[in-house]
Amino acid sequence: MGTTAQVCEMVGDGSDCSLDLCARVCLIDKDENLILHSYVQPQIPVNDYRYEVTSITEEHLRDVMPLKEVHETLQQILHNRESIGRIRWDDGNVRLLVGHDLERDLDCLRMNYLDHLLRYFSYPKRI
Repeated sequence: MGTTAQVCEMVGDGSDCSLDLCARVCLIDKDENLILHSYVQPQIPVNDYRYEVTSITEEHLRDVMPLKEVHETLQQILHNRESIGRIRWDDGNVRLLVGHDLERDLDCLRMNYLDHLLRYFSYPKRI
């Protein structure tokens, strides 16, 4: 069984810029090898690039992969080219997905993943 860590960077839209849009996705394996790093073309115009947090500018999002293509690429990587309905826990064609806010990331990517294959982590609070 493989393990993959995922992180997404979000930009904002909406009247108060509170709508999260995935603008960058990165996957690494358990040995910290880069599997995927891609900017994502948001499906609607971006009002706030949140540059102070994301370091993403309008230029980064020009001529990049559309969300649907990123989604398909992630499915291929995470499912080892198996459909989600055919994945078996014991046959090695499965990856644990590790991340900080996976529910939000997967929602913004319009993806579903098997709950028992998700592992969440959080940063410890400093005292």
